[in-house]
Amino acid sequence: MDTTQLTIVALAIAALAAGTAVVVVARTRGPLTWRTLVLPALVLGAAGAVALIPTVVLASTSRAFSAFHLVYLVVALALPAIGLVLLVGSAVRGARWPVWVVAVALLIPAPVTWYGTHVAPFRLGVEGGEVALPPERSGSDPVRVGVLSDLQTTHITSYEERAVTKLLSLRPDVILIPGDVFQGSEAELRRELPAFRRLLGRLQAPGGVYAVRGDADDDDRLDRLVEGTGIEILDYEVATTTVGDRTVRIGGNELLWAPLPAVAMREDLMASDPGDVRILLSHRPDVVLLLPDRSGVDLTVSGHTHGGQIALPGIGPLVTFSRVPRSVARGGLHEVRGNEIFVSSGVGLVRLDAPQVRLGTRPAVGLVVLR
Repeated sequence: MDTTQLTIVALAIAALAAGTAVVVVARTRGPLTWRTLVLPALVLGAAGAVALIPTVVLASTSRAFSAFHLVYLVVALALPAIGLVLLVGSAVRGARWPVWVVAVALLIPAPVTWYGTHVAPFRLGVEGGEVALPPERSGSDPVRVGVLSDLQTTHITSYEERAVTKLLSLRPDVILIPGDVFQGSEAELRRELPAFRRLLGRLQAPGGVYAVRGDADDDDRLDRLVEGTGIEILDYEVATTTVGDRTVRIGGNELLWAPLPAVAMREDLMASDPGDVRILLSHRPDVVLLLPDRSGVDLTVSGHTHGGQIALPGIGPLVTFSRVPRSVARGGLHEVRGNEIFVSSGVGLVRLDAPQVRLGTRPAVGLVVLR
């Protein structure tokens, strides 16, 4: 199912739920009470079970993002529709306070999901922190590492321009791009290439700009996007640059972390001169789980998780598509078995059939200072 089809199915489910609520409320005699809502709850529960069939079908055919999108739309449309029916019924027929509470509670998803779709994804922030370098690293100048992760858009808007402007305002010495720059069709890529190259060409830093491929960077897409920009793609390679009086080595772990070239790259990075600052760049944060305890890599930088896109208080991200702890996948600077890792919450959103939403996890550019 594409986005339009998912919306139609969700609207049909909302209409079914609202229609069922109208019939049940209309057939209830006298004021609505908590007890008279038992039957509507059973009927609507049965209707909801039937409505979830498309979600189960999608999930069983590896269309997880479509399933998430359908659930999100049902919550945004069906529950408020039921709440509206109960609210109107309570006003017309009269009701005791528990019914009013239920009606208002069912309306809450409407403004929350509207905010998560139309406001929260554009509340761009800055995340990061500081990492203390071991005394054996030569030099004394700080190394400011800027991160622009998961732009993951089909076209450039003022929002993406604002993200680059915000990152450059942080005065990074090195800029790292952990992949997922573009996610769309080949036709969209051809049409938007000039705009992407203009945007990415704005990324300038004294120590250079480096990128690795992400899940959305199929085939040669990333190569075409960065052509003429000066951005260096690290395909299982280690680049050496200078920042002030520091020598910095940056290892690029392409999408997978198990192939022999990936292992060889990490071993090369860990075998660097003791005086060199060592940074590992990877799209997926899982690579940190393959590093030895206290590996000598000063910082691992990754993206991929988007902070879960939806994170609940006390629970954290619902889905991360990563094996790192959820507290790490949520984003920010963390330590995993003695290895510092910065997981960017990302700038954009998962495209295709996924719900375009952020709740409890803010989009952000990153800055980590090594000193």
